[in-house]
Amino acid sequence: MNWKRKSIVLILVLFIGLVMTSMQAGATSPRYMKLQYQPNTLTVTILHFSPITKIHYVYKVDVEKNGVVVDTELYQSQPRFFFYTYTYNINATTGDVLSATASCSLFGQLTRTTTVTA
Repeated sequence: MNWKRKSIVLILVLFIGLVMTSMQAGATSPRYMKLQYQPNTLTVTILHFSPITKIHYVYKVDVEKNGVVVDTELYQSQPRFFFYTYTYNINATTGDVLSATASCSLFGQLTRTTTVTA
């Protein structure tokens, strides 16, 4: 009987370890981000894989203009499984450098930059 109990405990420990490992493997940072600027609007398209969009999602996007944070948006979930787009009201002129940083609720972040052209 004692060996049965030890076997069950060992199996449970291995199972919990496997589940925790797979959860961390599933926690991915944003993989792709594209910035597009139209007059007064910065469009940020993000690829962030998440099968559980209410737990694992891009929780924050910081937008900078010429190295100064001009907008920070916090989110409670992710609108889609893969690709989605956010828009920000940003007033910029030719030569301004815009960047966006998308931060994952579980792991990592991604930053992309674009320069405003005429």
